Amino acid sequence: MTKDNCFAKTPYLTIHIITMAHHAKLNPTAKQWRPDRFDARKATSTAWAAKNCVGKDSDQHSSHVAMQQIVMNDKRRAAEIITQELQELIRDAAAITGMMYVDQLTQHALPCINSRDVRRSWSQDGSEANLKRLAWMFYYYGTEVHKAGRCKTHGAWVEQKVLVKLNVSYVLLTGLDSKQATCVMQLYSQKMNAIRTNIMRRNDTFWHTSLVKCEQPHDPNCYKKNYKRPKSTFFVTGNSKLKTGWSKLRIGTQTNKLRVLYEANMCDAGR
Repeated sequence: MTKDNCFAKTPYLTIHIITMAHHAKLNPTAKQWRPDRFDARKATSTAWAAKNCVGKDSDQHSSHVAMQQIVMNDKRRAAEIITQELQELIRDAAAITGMMYVDQLTQHALPCINSRDVRRSWSQDGSEANLKRLAWMFYYYGTEVHKAGRCKTHGAWVEQKVLVKLNVSYVLLTGLDSKQATCVMQLYSQKMNAIRTNIMRRNDTFWHTSLVKCEQPHDPNCYKKNYKRPKSTFFVTGNSKLKTGWSKLRIGTQTNKLRVLYEANMCDAGR
């Protein structure tokens, strides 16, 4: 190649290098996480974070402290995404089931649009219809309905969303229990349980003593050993202060499934 030809090709080479650099900036290499990257149940310790350290300085305490800050930030960002998606789940479930609450100031019946409204509805209305709504919202919608609409549970769908937004993939490690839930799934379960517990907790403002749950109650009139609960069957009582008086509650599934299949597809198109 002559000197003139070399200089003639230089602009094209420069453009190619710039294009590659721009592509790398827009599509950075995915970070790799251990499935147990952070402690979902409590603050991640330096000892826990140290498991994520690799390289020649991986045994240094300063590296462990630095990694702890990185891991805690990763957990915070994942928690923000999970909480947002769970609030969307609650809002959609309330809209689909037609859950309402009475505004104390105006005495008007208003639709529930967030978890605070759902709690107001629950504190005001202990009817069988509202018990069905809560059972469907907490124990059926995010699992069975989402599996029908998205071929995976809401938890698995949110986990995938977290990994994509944070540009992360899991690295498979020998010695770890493959059946153990990942840190993101554990964090999802913790956040979901916290929202459900906060909505269902009782105080002096409650107008009723009704309760719904999926665990079989220890009521001698309905308790059965080795009982396998159908996924659309739950247990309710009009007086949660008593150990007896529980009965089974079955919720409708087919109509709601078809509706959510449509809404899930619309949501996927817009998200």
